[in-house]
Amino acid sequence: MPLVALKPYKSPRRSAAAQTVQVIAIPSPVSGLNYRDPMSNMAPTDALVLDNFIPKQTGTQLRRGWRYHTEPLAAEIGSMFSYNAADPANNKLFAASNGDIFDVTTDPPVVSEASTGSDEDIWSTTQFATTAGMFLLAVSPGAGYWTYDGSSWTQQSVTNLPANPTSVAVWKNRVWFTIEDSSSVYYLDTVDAITGTAEEFTMGSLLKNGGYIRGLVNWTLDAGIGIDDYLIVVGSEGDIGVWQGTDPSDPAKFSLRGVWYVGPVPKYGKFATSYGGDVMLLSELGLVPMSRLVNGQFSEIQPGPSQKVQSLLSPLIAELKNEKSWDIYLSPANDILVIKLPPKDGRFVQFAMNVNTGAWCTFSEIPQVCTTVLNGKIFFATDTYAIAEAFTGERDGADIEGDGGDPINAEVQTAFNAAGTPPILKRFTCVLPSFLARQPPRVKLRLNTQFNFENVAGFPSAPIGLEQAEWDYGEWNLSLWGRAGATGSFQAWIGVTGLGYYGALRMKVRGFGGTTNFISWHMMYEPGGLM
Repeated sequence: MPLVALKPYKSPRRSAAAQTVQVIAIPSPVSGLNYRDPMSNMAPTDALVLDNFIPKQTGTQLRRGWRYHTEPLAAEIGSMFSYNAADPANNKLFAASNGDIFDVTTDPPVVSEASTGSDEDIWSTTQFATTAGMFLLAVSPGAGYWTYDGSSWTQQSVTNLPANPTSVAVWKNRVWFTIEDSSSVYYLDTVDAITGTAEEFTMGSLLKNGGYIRGLVNWTLDAGIGIDDYLIVVGSEGDIGVWQGTDPSDPAKFSLRGVWYVGPVPKYGKFATSYGGDVMLLSELGLVPMSRLVNGQFSEIQPGPSQKVQSLLSPLIAELKNEKSWDIYLSPANDILVIKLPPKDGRFVQFAMNVNTGAWCTFSEIPQVCTTVLNGKIFFATDTYAIAEAFTGERDGADIEGDGGDPINAEVQTAFNAAGTPPILKRFTCVLPSFLARQPPRVKLRLNTQFNFENVAGFPSAPIGLEQAEWDYGEWNLSLWGRAGATGSFQAWIGVTGLGYYGALRMKVRGFGGTTNFISWHMMYEPGGLM
């Protein structure tokens, strides 16, 4: 077909109007919370609010839900602990309440040991394998020292051990104890034994800031070979002593490597956890890795892994350090390290760190009073005296069979973004959040400008379930057909208003845990002038 020349227009055409609306695409806040850097100079992947969203490498994901594990007990639960048998089928889960120890491995709970004499049901436990078998060692003020052998509890009578032990640890196959409000520790004179005679070892000289010995931690390096096995002695006011050797009765075989300071530690619950080949301590200085502390790499100039949330976390530790009950634990299935705080004003909040990226978020609406780990699962006591399992299923508060419960409520405020032009005033008009999810989430959002933290009123309505139809039973024209469990992409433009140089997305999301992923968002605006 031959080319034909276009005829010229008889009247001149008007030129098209210049495009004034601009759009910028912004990733989900995978770098997590940031309260370290100036709000005007944060990375677009940072967040100022990130609750119930876990920052992953490819997006932020709604945390999984929790479900009840047993029916409620009659009174408040002060501690939870577990026994790991040689055969995992014989593992046990325990809860301390009203002076008794309950077996809560299955529902309903049963009394495993009655009338222990514990003053506040605050127990410290550790596992110890000896030639005589596998034992759970447990101590509590008022109750003394108890052991569990897989079938029954025994109250041990240890010569010279004071009546109010507060914590128990095993180091170099020797059992050690701390005593209530004491600067001394006690150890059994025989290795590979769970009872015998206790010898006193005075630690007062390392408590330069006063207080008492809060706990003992076994720090194992290089699989526990030789002197790479250290005993960490933690003072209540933050003095840390690291000991090495084998025999505390012989000064030539037991010596102090050094003393450091990390700030006061919580009084109740757990303040330390193993982390790979390291030990993490929780104190008013935040999360302190022992490896960096002893090598001179932890200070205010060289802060630790909690540096981006330090200004939030440290005041809470200072305020709540004498409240019940703290915990710090790893959830390998979710790639997170969790710091469980005591409730404040009736609200339960936890801080969580992605162990792969170091990104932080918070959790809410998980009523964790005290926690423990069994078979890699996180169990906790609720404020209604029941036992529950955390980070399982898609809903919060599901019943023992996993039915019912509520969708997960999450909240985010991203870092403030100037779209590359901080001096230019902008009129913000629309936002497009994008999700990958098995079921469509519900959102309510606004755009905050000029470093405003105004919240969204209420949460969106519950999401509509996408239950797949079953062939020969589904009703035509009403049932939904498709691949069960398939992940889909969900996004929509939502109108917003705002005038300013910087904009930040404030959004509440209701969806199903573990399957709802916030991937990115787009911000539409009209640029103006310098004024």
